[in-house]
Amino acid sequence: MERSLLISIWFHEGRYHGQQDGFEEGMGWPPSPGRLFQALLAGAAIGAEFEPRDIQAFKWMENLHAPVIAAPWARRGRAVKLFVPNNDLDTQGGDPAKTSKIRVAKLWRPCFFDPEVPLHYLWKFDHGTDEASQMCKFAEKLFQLGRTFDIAWAEGKILDEDQSRQIFEQYRGTLRTPCGAGATPIPHSGTLDSLILRYNRKRERLQTVIEGRKTRQLFSQPPKASFRLVGYDTLARRLHFELRTESGSFAPRPLAHAAPLVEGIKKSASERLGNALPEQSALFERLIVGKGAGPSDIPIRIRLFPVPSIGTTHTDRSIRRVMVEVPSDCPIRLDDIRWAFSGIEPFVPSTGEVWSGSLVSAEDSRMADRFMRPSRVLQSITPVALPDALCRRSHPSKTKVGEARLEEHERNSHALMQALRHAGIRQVPTDIRTQKEPFHTRGVSAADFARDSRFSKHSLWHVEMRFAEPVRGPIVIGDGRFTGLGLFEPVLERAQSAFVFNIETPRPLDQSARLELLRHLRRALMSISRDMSGQVRQIFSGHGINGGAARSGTHQHVFLSSDGIGSPHTIRLIVAAPWACDRSAKTSDSARRQFANIVSQLNDLRAGSIGRFSNLQAVALEEQDPTIGPSRLWAGRTPYLCTRNLKRKDDPLTTVQADFTTECNRRGLPKPKSIEVSNMTAGPRGGRPAAHLKIQFSTAVRGPLMLGRDSHLGGGLFHTDG
Repeated sequence: MERSLLISIWFHEGRYHGQQDGFEEGMGWPPSPGRLFQALLAGAAIGAEFEPRDIQAFKWMENLHAPVIAAPWARRGRAVKLFVPNNDLDTQGGDPAKTSKIRVAKLWRPCFFDPEVPLHYLWKFDHGTDEASQMCKFAEKLFQLGRTFDIAWAEGKILDEDQSRQIFEQYRGTLRTPCGAGATPIPHSGTLDSLILRYNRKRERLQTVIEGRKTRQLFSQPPKASFRLVGYDTLARRLHFELRTESGSFAPRPLAHAAPLVEGIKKSASERLGNALPEQSALFERLIVGKGAGPSDIPIRIRLFPVPSIGTTHTDRSIRRVMVEVPSDCPIRLDDIRWAFSGIEPFVPSTGEVWSGSLVSAEDSRMADRFMRPSRVLQSITPVALPDALCRRSHPSKTKVGEARLEEHERNSHALMQALRHAGIRQVPTDIRTQKEPFHTRGVSAADFARDSRFSKHSLWHVEMRFAEPVRGPIVIGDGRFTGLGLFEPVLERAQSAFVFNIETPRPLDQSARLELLRHLRRALMSISRDMSGQVRQIFSGHGINGGAARSGTHQHVFLSSDGIGSPHTIRLIVAAPWACDRSAKTSDSARRQFANIVSQLNDLRAGSIGRFSNLQAVALEEQDPTIGPSRLWAGRTPYLCTRNLKRKDDPLTTVQADFTTECNRRGLPKPKSIEVSNMTAGPRGGRPAAHLKIQFSTAVRGPLMLGRDSHLGGGLFHTDG
């Protein structure tokens, strides 16, 4: 059975002078587990000797995982510089009269806290009860922690899981949990031996050396102690509640009632706590309701998340659960918060209407945990509230709808970047999409959330964000993040839609050889996709069941291209699904998985006279690849071939620009802001003109961009430009 070793420490004066122990505050608070290990060792030592069982107990502690640390809230004092004698009088022959020669400046900046609140260190273990009991005895011998004048005493206990959980629920302070690599020292195997070696070497750091008739002293620096460095995170504590009727069944509320539901619950909880503890009523209103809260209160304010049901497209997205997030630095006790929210009957603050059901404390957090999954793509469940002054505008005229929409998107994107910064999210999204309509079949329009809330319908937007790296939830942003708005759902990433094969050719390939290589690549994919009846899938053949060309108005078969980066002998063969290059093409999850599965099976390509390429591996094209972007500037790597013939009276330059603009419209891309044409060619009797293009869009566009008449076989490939 898993048990816990708890060492609690009290400081005599409620101040601590230790410096830089690896925590993010930069004031050395709280003391690191490595510093505590040294203090326990100093208290247990009998002179320079240790009992064998003492050594065994400390070696047992070395092999424990990093402890959980609970520290009282602390504030940093004013820095004071003092000039004091350094502990190095031996270098002056031990003469006290020469003390002035060894004075050094030392900066003192203690941190202050409530001395009545203990500092807790909790180690979990599943064996070694005798060693844990021995460490409890060592805790009683602790006499200081930090500087010489940081007088402290400690107490050790062995607890079960329920006892340790109860202590942290009632604790008034910050809870820190280990989270991988970092800068906080903790003991590990070998720390005890390194401390004993350092102690012995420190006693012998000054040696007298006789050289003829003269003697001199040599100073040797003792070796430093060995510790392992870990990181600590101040995780918020979360309480889970369910909306239940008296009979025990769920009492769901419509998703559009998220804001008034949260506002009513917060007001009721604040009033209940204020009636029980009237001397702290102002604190409760500030940190729960937000009344009178300032910028310094934002990190410690309590947040409520209405938890709608999510899962499949058919799931009713009503609110059946509420999650209460309590920051680690919040001065309100966790058990008081649980009591305040339990049994609350939701109501509408603006009308006083009481809704059915009440909040019931729950242990099941599986639905809320879905919002905490890391993901690179996030979609709003409840809309984000942006500054109303930026979002309100008059309806544009029909001739300026496109320009007004672009201006609106730029304003929203800028406001969303500010909202992410205010919410403490440092990652910058690569793509942002805003709209009034929900992203989900059972979702609710953004304007419907304005009813019974303090937000205008003009300021509410549904948002989709894409990041280069996964972001862990729950993500709640915007001006309404304390009222249940701006909650995002992590979207499970679909199968990849664009792959690249890297091959080494025996010689540089010209344009005709590359075209032949792509034809062999297409045949290889068709062969792999052939089913049991011998039928080749349309996505790789481009033909229907009757053998005719697929003509649905959208592109339904793969796009292939060759791309050279670096060495002239290195060729990248790109395979992109139709929906990756044609945004108007329809797709499904099964089609995406089928495409990725077939492309991944290609490991041997026979290309006739060009050669045979074995051990191929399909690599998914990721963000920041020159063919993916996203970017506003794109440059053609292969010529763009127009989709229609050039007529006798047509201007070739104007024709190419107009044709490219039309092609972007067909593919679901925004209208180009500028098109620069170079190296244009056209036949003497017309035909389809071709040219290299440089494109600028008004907003960042995500690739791959393969456009034009021959885009399925190497033409019209674009790279990001700058």
